[in-house]
Amino acid sequence: MFFKKKTAVYQSSDEEDFNLAKSLLEKEQIRYYEYAAEEMPVAGCGARIHPARLNKQINLMTFRISVASENIERAILALQGKVRFVLSSSSD
Repeated sequence: MFFKKKTAVYQSSDEEDFNLAKSLLEKEQIRYYEYAAEEMPVAGCGARIHPARLNKQINLMTFRISVASENIERAILALQGKVRFVLSSSSD
């Protein structure tokens, strides 16, 4: 999995949906690579204060799942209709 090309099949800021997507892929025995990162702050002057932090309802985390090229279609079929943020296949 280290030297194979990976394609993102899922991206969300909803952690519950992200965990559901991971469990669905595990159930189908599809190997995946997960990535989670916080959005970079936009405010200047070195304040590192993101304007969205003032509104506690906004989640700044982004979760992404990538799979190897040979598993793209299987992963999309496993996730489609069960989670909210499936990315479309590259062939569309």
